[in-house]
Amino acid sequence: MMNKNILASALAFTLVSAQAASANQTLNDQLSFRFGPFFPSIDTNVTIKGAKYNFEDVLDDNATTGSVQALWRVSRKWRLRFGYWAVDRETSESSDQNHNIGGITIPAGSSIGATFESSLANAALGWSFVANDTTDFGVELGIAALSLKSELGASVAGVGNVSFTAFDETYPLPTLGVYLTQSLSPKWSIAGNLNGIGLEIGDDFKGNIINASGAVEFRPWKNVGLGLAYLYSSADAELKNVSDGLNVDWTYQGPFAFVTLGFGEVK
Repeated sequence: MMNKNILASALAFTLVSAQAASANQTLNDQLSFRFGPFFPSIDTNVTIKGAKYNFEDVLDDNATTGSVQALWRVSRKWRLRFGYWAVDRETSESSDQNHNIGGITIPAGSSIGATFESSLANAALGWSFVANDTTDFGVELGIAALSLKSELGASVAGVGNVSFTAFDETYPLPTLGVYLTQSLSPKWSIAGNLNGIGLEIGDDFKGNIINASGAVEFRPWKNVGLGLAYLYSSADAELKNVSDGLNVDWTYQGPFAFVTLGFGEVK
């Protein structure tokens, strides 16, 4: 909650101080891409049959992955935004007791592995209330595709490799959001985005998702820039159509260092 409050306060402060800014190429790119490493810390809780499991008991609670963000300003008022990141984690260890995986008894001493794959892809159409050389502030309507997959596997002497998919679900969710990009000088700018939704889809899904980001960017050249952002993503998804019911509650948050490539001039 503190991270979301900080981001909201930053958006409000930068909007109020808009008059002191100078023109910056970041706000004039017609098409831009931002990509680089993402270093999230992770908190994942899964409830199956009423029993709660913390995946960080067996999987690393941090990871290094990549993220890519794209922005196409169709005009001064209209824009399309895209984003994607994925985190795959796995672990294996020798079991000291018998286990049952997918109906097969795994004897003690076998090597057992677990994986948890997650990804978030989003796209949004935005309309700017304020759109000029120094400020881009508006609202957006989008969709976020949340994908979650977990597998258990083992290597059993005399049997070979066996595996069992605990869950493999993807849910596209509509989102509502607000965004701001603010020039601080001809070479420096800051940006923020907050979007999310809470809804229930028939008998299949119930939950919410919140995405937020705050970034600072240095633009020493017209077509190339460098930046540092903080990404926050949180979801609480109850997947009702999965056997025995499943509730996944996860939070990914951490720094995102990126390179910006900008092209064209918005009209």
